[in-house]
Amino acid sequence: MINLMKILTTSKMRGPSNVLAPVVRELQSRGHQTTIYATGNETEAAGFSGLDYQQISPQEGDYKNLVTGHDVVIVGMSGYTSPDGYFIRAANSLGVPVIAVQDQNSNYQERLGNCSKDFPTLLTLMDENCFNTIKEEYSSELAEELIEKGRVIGWAGFDHYAQLKEEFTDEQKAELLNSISLNPDNKAYLHFTQNLHPDCDYMARVPRSREEKQEGFDYEMKVTQAVFEAASDLGIKLAVKPHPGEKFETNYTKDLAEKHGFTFVPASACNTQQIMLAAHSVTAGRSTCLTEACLLDKNTGGIIPDLGEEWVNPFPPMSLGAIPYTQDWEGINEVVSLVASSDKEVNKTLADYRKSFSVDGKASKRLADLVESL
Repeated sequence: MINLMKILTTSKMRGPSNVLAPVVRELQSRGHQTTIYATGNETEAAGFSGLDYQQISPQEGDYKNLVTGHDVVIVGMSGYTSPDGYFIRAANSLGVPVIAVQDQNSNYQERLGNCSKDFPTLLTLMDENCFNTIKEEYSSELAEELIEKGRVIGWAGFDHYAQLKEEFTDEQKAELLNSISLNPDNKAYLHFTQNLHPDCDYMARVPRSREEKQEGFDYEMKVTQAVFEAASDLGIKLAVKPHPGEKFETNYTKDLAEKHGFTFVPASACNTQQIMLAAHSVTAGRSTCLTEACLLDKNTGGIIPDLGEEWVNPFPPMSLGAIPYTQDWEGINEVVSLVASSDKEVNKTLADYRKSFSVDGKASKRLADLVESL
């Protein structure tokens, strides 16, 4: 018989929160007492939507008090100097077992630091490819220590995607497309952007230099422009949905979309997964939308020109060959055309590729089992 535990779950970013939420529900169903701290903004905390969470902004001296009294701590991963990193180190100092949950196969050093004493008790991973990335990021000695702590549990944040797809009806599709001024009788071609201006509120919380933020913004705008030009050349009318953090005094994405005659869909206009389900195709750059769209069985294309393999690894649909993508500016036209195709053979081939990246719906249970093993 499992002893019931007091479990603290916390995350700053939306991605890890999406992963942790179903795990919390599974632990609650088993009778465990849970405390949930969301340390990000409202959009990021919304990953815990439907759960009884507290949105907090702890100071450096608060973390030990917040951890005290709990049997296990489960932490999302956003950065060594973020609240997630402080929670891991506070739990370590108090001797409380801590599980760090990785939501993408990248940035291990940035999230966990470069000192083994700061590593969590266990690190949960999505698939075996994660071990290779750890070896690439760390020295052999540190990699060996972190790999020893690693446990492959799968994609907990996406356990429910099969159900989402199953339950989405033609009526819901028509209603959603009508609500954003798209004709439900026509195919919808969806593109996601993340043109985050360096001075927007969202980027104010990102620990990068302004030069790095400007460089990122310039790159994303260049990608958006290239995708829009490719779609226009192909006669494809895109529906464009921005990252929620793009809100700024100038709406760069909206201005560019309207210039090309595309439909701009405000971030708050509809549910992201539902608009994916209503679409024929989805394109995006370095965005988790690639993962979501692939799991929802949509023609999906990745646009990452001028980016190396370190930007392929974080996105399993690309690293596993489940979707077409391009690392060259010249290849954008081909990817946009391919995923928007109406050819039955092309669509069958793309669907067959997507089978290399799927979920079994049991990752949350495996992570909950791991928590109970502590």
